[in-house]
Amino acid sequence: MDTALEPYEPAAAPHVVRLWNDAIGGVFPLREAVLRQCLEANPSARPQDGCLVWSGGDRLVGFGYVGLHRLPGPETASFRERGQIQAVVVDPAFRRRGIGRLMAHSLAERAREAGVQQLEAGGGMFYLWGGIPEDLPGATAFAQAIGFEIEDTSYDLRGDVTGLRTDDASDALLRGLGLRVVPATAMDTPDALAFLLAEFGPEWWHETAWFLSQGGDPGSLLLLRDAADRILGLARIHRPDGRPIGPPHFWVARRRPGAGGLGPIGIAAEWRGQGLGRALLVVALDRLRREGLTDVVIDMTSLLGYYGSHGFRPWMTWRNGRAPVARVLEATAAERGSSR
Repeated sequence: MDTALEPYEPAAAPHVVRLWNDAIGGVFPLREAVLRQCLEANPSARPQDGCLVWSGGDRLVGFGYVGLHRLPGPETASFRERGQIQAVVVDPAFRRRGIGRLMAHSLAERAREAGVQQLEAGGGMFYLWGGIPEDLPGATAFAQAIGFEIEDTSYDLRGDVTGLRTDDASDALLRGLGLRVVPATAMDTPDALAFLLAEFGPEWWHETAWFLSQGGDPGSLLLLRDAADRILGLARIHRPDGRPIGPPHFWVARRRPGAGGLGPIGIAAEWRGQGLGRALLVVALDRLRREGLTDVVIDMTSLLGYYGSHGFRPWMTWRNGRAPVARVLEATAAERGSSR
């Protein structure tokens, strides 16, 4: 088979988008801006983290991408211990020829070279998928065949908030505690980031810090503040024209006009259990509704009952999988010589 395995390069982005959409675009319609954001705007990414398989020198038939975290800060040190296989996509006409396993082996080698011992299926930083997509036939079986054990499940939820309004109970709760929900300003961002790191750890902190560093609108962060101006909660809303593109809008071609998004959202630990999470959620959804963004996606959650009470239902389902790098290398080793 006349194929060649090469590292990703920006000039190949249109070819990757064509391959992706020919192969799986009916379920996951990829835009070039999303691809470039995840692979090229990612400060941790290197060209060798992506791999391309060409046939005949000019036809792209395979694309893979492993997410590795290389930032030096202590806040995200734990993320340097694991990597994520973000995608393995093969041209339907070239499947069952070992190309997927070849790419998986190359990605696992890349992870091992970076000192990573554990791989996850999707998720992490700058992910294209939140896990193994249940909507793709054969995806879970392929992950298991290359050494992944399937664990828990998470979801992207979708709901119509056309009829949603802030309710008297939420308003009364906030007023009674002297709290208000206000959009953040540029001056608020250091405090907002400190709140996220202290209350929710490095993942939300890193995601929000990168969003703001790339020119993201601070006003998309809604802050729950008390009378002393302390931040007690935060919700991020996503607008269709927002940049960088938020995960709720990665697959926006499958949605109707008026697409909005929400997440992350959370309340400080000492203030939980009083209904403030619900109040903040309702205020954030109502703000999206008032902006005309009634088709709302909440990404990467397992709280079906909580969000279900507001009309949200599973839209995309992600199976979370993990595997030692060594096991993936062993499971895919026989395929190394199948392409050149």
